Amino acid sequence: MTLEQPAIPSLHKNLIRISLASFVLLAGCPPDNTPLIEENEQLKERIVKQESMMTTLQEGNRVLQEQIDRLNQELRANEDKFGKQLELAQQTGQGLSTEKQNLLQQVTAITNKNRKLQAEAKKLRKQFELAQQTGQGLSTEKQELIQQLTALTQENQKLHADGQKFKNDAQWLRTLRDRFRQSLQANNQTVKAQTIFHKMPDVTKAALQALANNGYTLMAKMETDQKTVFITERKTSPSPSIELPGYRNQYLMEFEAQPDNQTALKVKAEYEEMTPGGTIIQIGEDEVAIIERRLIQAIRQILDPPEQEAPAKGPPAPPKDDTGAS
Repeated sequence: MTLEQPAIPSLHKNLIRISLASFVLLAGCPPDNTPLIEENEQLKERIVKQESMMTTLQEGNRVLQEQIDRLNQELRANEDKFGKQLELAQQTGQGLSTEKQNLLQQVTAITNKNRKLQAEAKKLRKQFELAQQTGQGLSTEKQELIQQLTALTQENQKLHADGQKFKNDAQWLRTLRDRFRQSLQANNQTVKAQTIFHKMPDVTKAALQALANNGYTLMAKMETDQKTVFITERKTSPSPSIELPGYRNQYLMEFEAQPDNQTALKVKAEYEEMTPGGTIIQIGEDEVAIIERRLIQAIRQILDPPEQEAPAKGPPAPPKDDTGAS
């Protein structure tokens, strides 16, 4: 027993030494934080990218807002411009041309017919639904209603297409009328007006008669209460011989009502002479003016026929110029 007692304290000492050594080893090894550091760096990079993206989006939003503001300014400017043009066109008081009025009447008639067809189609649909509810099946009357409904639908579609075509034609005529009016204003700026002491309807009627007497037909016509414009077809007369030239001519005539039942008349001739081979011969303005005055003289003779005067031989003499309001 005395030999085994010292062995116990030695065992405790060894256990204590081993524990201390383990503690020292554990205390000397710090924890591994590398994954947390890498994840933190990745989060920082993502935050930087998101901040850059937000900056880019804000800049793009600012540019878009500037473009929207600029477009709004242009839109307001265009609205003001078109409003002034519309007001100016309304102040001219020239109204609608005969062609446009005819098209508007046709569009109105088609619209009224379209409404009537729609009412009939609605009535047929109600009858068809009532027949379905009663459970009568596909009777002869129901088949006839279906056929009528189909026919009305097809006619309605056709009328809608025709109405759209008329609207497009009316828009085209308005554009053509505006261009035509601008061309007239440019061509008649240098033409002097002649005063006719008759109402404008009487003068236009006499002008049509004078044109027809000399073989001219109208190519275009515009009429309002205060102004009328005629454009004739181009008339061509070939050369009868090598000594005499042929010619081709076209008239532009403008009538404008004046106070005291008077009419201001402008006549512009596009007169050209041609050789037998078809070559155009340049002529002076004085010769063209003679042609214009002859037509005015013919209109005057129809309005105020001479008393007890023998028929004139050859072309009428050039009349004396009247200066009137332009």
